Amino acid sequence: MPAVGWYNGTLGDLDQMKVPMNDRAVYFGDGCYEACLAVGTRAFAAEAHLLRFCRSLRALRIPFHMDRNALAGVLSECLAAADEPCAVLYWQVSRGTARRAHAFPEGDPEPNLLVTVTPKTLLPRDRTLRLITAEDLRYGMCDVKTLNLIPNILANQRAKEAGADEAVFLRDGLVTEGTHTNVHILKDGTLFTHPDDRFILSGVTRAILLDVCRANGVPVVQRAFSKEELTAADEVLITSSTLGVRRAESVDGMPAGGKAERLFRVLEEGYQHIFSMETGA
Repeated sequence: MPAVGWYNGTLGDLDQMKVPMNDRAVYFGDGCYEACLAVGTRAFAAEAHLLRFCRSLRALRIPFHMDRNALAGVLSECLAAADEPCAVLYWQVSRGTARRAHAFPEGDPEPNLLVTVTPKTLLPRDRTLRLITAEDLRYGMCDVKTLNLIPNILANQRAKEAGADEAVFLRDGLVTEGTHTNVHILKDGTLFTHPDDRFILSGVTRAILLDVCRANGVPVVQRAFSKEELTAADEVLITSSTLGVRRAESVDGMPAGGKAERLFRVLEEGYQHIFSMETGA
């Protein structure tokens, strides 16, 4: 089966699956999601993703009653059905199915669970990324992994049209994060990363990178940095669940980074070691 879909207990070919028109994800994006990389039936950093998923559910006040063990079982069932050597495992919960109205629906309908497993071909580890910058027009709940991603989609499309791999958001002249990544810089042997606040989604891979830094004696400073600091950095690092730890080669068409390859290799190899130990890849 090339790609697997699961919706409220029904498992099948992803491209043949259907959801109700009154699912509140359709009208409002009223839900939250997670996505991670899976090798065979092993989802990388699954526990961290499940914990963040539960935090998002609480923030959105969605009464999802399936416990984590049961949800993990569904995810494992989908990975086993897909039988892919490498895949992206995605799951989301919406507030439920109800006629369109902005307020929460009366009667607390059961939330809807959707899962997909799609094959993934990883970029070579030495592949650097091209970045552009874009004004951060998103709202003030970026720390919740909601389904409302229109500003991210538009900025990522701009990056694609510019021949770049990712767009980096700027809010009042300061870097927040990418459209689906966290952004960091290395300068004089120190890693700088945006604080864990409501303007970024604190990534699971970001947390692993910070752990790798501490394990290797690399100082970590959590503060916002400017576009000027981004372009003048020794290295510009990009992290996400599907990219791992990568570095950029350009920002807005100008060369960037490439000045601390040895330190980057220490951090990237530290991440790869954790990934290999957990997934067996």
